[in-house]
Amino acid sequence: MPIVALPLDEPDATFVIVRTKLMTPSLRTAMVARPQLLETLQRGRSAKLILVCAPPGWGKTSLLAQWIASDQRAFAWVSFDSGDDEPLRYWRYVVAAMMRADPALADTAQRRLGAPVVSIADEILPVLVNDLTELPRSLVLVLDDHHLIASPEIYAQLGYLLDRLPPNVQIVLAAQHDPPLRLGQLRAKGELVELRGEQLRFGNDEAAALLNQIHGLELDPDDVAVVQRRTEGWAAGLNLFALSLKRGGDRERILEAAPADDRFLVDYLWHEVVLSQPEPVQQFLMRTSILERFTGPLCNAVTERADSEEILRELDRGNLFVVPLDPDHRWFRYHHLFRTLLRAQLERTSPELIPDLHRRASTWFAENGLMIEAIDDAITAGDFNYAADELERHWLEFYSAGQVNVLLSWIDRLPDDAIDAHPALALARAGVARSVGRMDEFEAWLTRAEQSAADTPARGMASTIAGGAALARSMYCLAMGDVPAGVAWARRAMELEPDEHSRERMTAGYFLGVTLFYDDPDQAQPFLRNFLAAVPDGQEDVRRYYAMALLAEVYGLHGEPDVAEQLARQALVVTHRQGLEEHPPTEQVHVALGIAPLARDELEVAEEQFERAVALALRGGDRLEYAHALLWLARVRARYGDISGGRDAVRAAREAAPEAGRSALAALVQTVELELGQEASVPHPPQEDEPLSDAELRVLRLLVGDLSYREIASHLHLSLNTVRAHSLRLRRKLGVSNRAETVARARENGLL
Repeated sequence: MPIVALPLDEPDATFVIVRTKLMTPSLRTAMVARPQLLETLQRGRSAKLILVCAPPGWGKTSLLAQWIASDQRAFAWVSFDSGDDEPLRYWRYVVAAMMRADPALADTAQRRLGAPVVSIADEILPVLVNDLTELPRSLVLVLDDHHLIASPEIYAQLGYLLDRLPPNVQIVLAAQHDPPLRLGQLRAKGELVELRGEQLRFGNDEAAALLNQIHGLELDPDDVAVVQRRTEGWAAGLNLFALSLKRGGDRERILEAAPADDRFLVDYLWHEVVLSQPEPVQQFLMRTSILERFTGPLCNAVTERADSEEILRELDRGNLFVVPLDPDHRWFRYHHLFRTLLRAQLERTSPELIPDLHRRASTWFAENGLMIEAIDDAITAGDFNYAADELERHWLEFYSAGQVNVLLSWIDRLPDDAIDAHPALALARAGVARSVGRMDEFEAWLTRAEQSAADTPARGMASTIAGGAALARSMYCLAMGDVPAGVAWARRAMELEPDEHSRERMTAGYFLGVTLFYDDPDQAQPFLRNFLAAVPDGQEDVRRYYAMALLAEVYGLHGEPDVAEQLARQALVVTHRQGLEEHPPTEQVHVALGIAPLARDELEVAEEQFERAVALALRGGDRLEYAHALLWLARVRARYGDISGGRDAVRAAREAAPEAGRSALAALVQTVELELGQEASVPHPPQEDEPLSDAELRVLRLLVGDLSYREIASHLHLSLNTVRAHSLRLRRKLGVSNRAETVARARENGLL
C-alpha cells in the first residue's frame, strides 16, 4: 500500500508567503509612462506567447505591472524563485495563480496537484487545457523571473500547454534569457510577440521623466543626455545615478567620473549609492540579501535587531531597490540586480556570517510553522543534523502535502553521517521511494537504515528500526502482489512490539489488518476495529479513513451494503477534511462507495466510483490495489452486459497482480468470471491500428476530467449508451482496460 501519512497543517503565515508570489507587484504612485511599449503589448493580445526578455534591471516587471493596470482582462501572476524548479511545485503555483485570477476555472487540476504522486502530463495538463477553454472571459498568465526555471521537464510541459492553448488564454513570460521553447515555430506562425532590451531602453524623454519628475533632480537636457548615454537607457542604472545625485555633492564630478563601460558602472554606483548609506543600513542590506522574500520580523531575526520594519519602510519610500509584494507593503523582495550586488559584497567581506544568517532564518521559519523554508535554510547553512531532525519529524507531512520530490532531494542532500545518525529517516526514504514507484531504491535505503540503527535510538513506525523495517517490507511485498509475504512481515513487526498497549503495537496491528484484508478479510476485522477504537477522530486520520474503507468493503461482501455505504461515507468526509481526495490510498474509499450502488443496480453510480478507484490506484503504482479496483470495475461492466469490457478488466487485473490466485482476490476473480460467463477467458485482440473517429475523439477529450459518462453525454448531446459505446471502442483501439489508461495512452500517441 502507499505510505499513509498525515497532511501538512499549514498556518496562516504559509499562505502569506504563497500569496506574495501570486501578487502583481504594486505600482508606485509615480512611474514613467511607457505608452509605446504598452501599445505593443496591446497589439499582441492575440499572440499565444509574449516574451519579455532582457538582463536584470531593464524594467520588465514594472512594464508588465503598468500593462496589467491598463488592461481589463483577468491576469494571473507568478513570481518564480529557484525553489520552484520542480514540476509539481511549479504547476501548483501556476494553477493557483489562474484560480486566483478567475475563480470560474474548475478546480480539478488544483485538486489533483494535491496528490503526492501525480502525472503532470497525463492528469494535469489535458484537464487544464479543457478547463481553460470553458472560461467565460480572457485570461493572461504572467510568468515572471522564468530564467530561474531550468527543468527540461517543465519546459516540455509548458510547450505542451502552449501548443494547445485556447484562444481566450495568453501566456507572458519574463526572463533574463530565452527559454528553451519552440520560439522559431511560434514566430513563424505569428503567435509570438517579443520585447527585448533594445525596446525596453529608456530614451532621452523617458530618462528625463524618470530623473526630473520622479526623482526631482531638475537636470538640464545636456545632463540628462549624459546620464542616458552613460547608462544606455538601462532603467536600473538611471535609478542608481539618480540616488547618487540626490545624495548631494558635486553633480559635475559625479557625471564626469562615472565610467561609460557598463562592466564597471555597477561597481561605481555601488560605492556611490550603497556605501553612502549609514553603516547599520549597509549591514542590514547585505545580511538580508540571503532572503528571497522578507518581512520585518524575519529581518529582525536574521539581523538580530529590532527596527527592521522601520528600515524597510524607509527603503521603500526612498525607492532603494525594494519591491513591495503585497498592498500593505509588509512583504518585500530586493530588485534582482541589487540583491546580486549585496550577496556578492557579503560573500567578499563576511563569508563566515552566511551560515549563521541562514541558521537564524531557518529558526524563524520553523517557529512560524514554515517548515519547507526552515529545512531549506538549515541545509544551506550546513546545519545538517538539525535538518535531519526536522525531516524525521515532518516527512509524513511533506509526503502527504505532495512535496515528494522536494522531500527526496532534501534527504539526498544530507551527508552520510547525518543519515547514519537518523536511521528512521533512511527508513522513511525507502518507503517514499516505494510509494512513488522507485522500487529499485527501496532495498538499499532499507538496508542502510538497519545497518545504521545499532547504536542509535530508533524513532520510526515502530519502537525499533527492525520493527519499522518489517512493516516497510510488508507494504513492499503487498504492493508487488505477494500477499503471503506481506502478512508474514506484518506479523514479524507485531512480534517485535511485545507491549500490547503501546502505540507502536497498535500501529503494527493496523498494518497487519491491511495485509490480512487481502488474505482473509474476516481475520483483518479485529485489527482494523481495534485501531479505529484506539485512535480518536482527528488523529492519524489518513490511516483511519483507509481502515474504515476496508471495513466497509467487508460489510459489503457480507451482504450489508447499507452499513458499508454509511462507513464509506464517513471515510469520505475524512478525505475531504484533510484534502486527500487525490491521494492514491483514497481509491479504497471509492471502491467501498461503489458497492452499495452496485447492490441496488445503480450501475452508473457504481461505475463512476470504480473508475475513480482505478485511476487513483494506477497513480499510486500499487499492483494489488490496482488489480482490486479493476475487478470491481469488471463486476459493474458484467452487470451492464459489457462482457468484453469486463473481460479486459479481469485480464488487466491478472497481469497487474499475478499472485492474486494466492489471496482473497481469488474469490473476487471467481465471482467476476461467473458473472461474465465463459467468454471471460477468451482473449479479445486490440484494434490498435484502427483510427479514431471524430465522435470518439470528442468523447476522448472529455475523458481527461472528472465528468461522469452521463455528464459527457449531456455535454455532447448524446445518449448515455452512445458515450459508453464510444468509450469501449476507445479502449479497444488504444489497447487499454480503463478510462485512466485511455487518457494516458491517448496522450502518448499525440491524440490529446
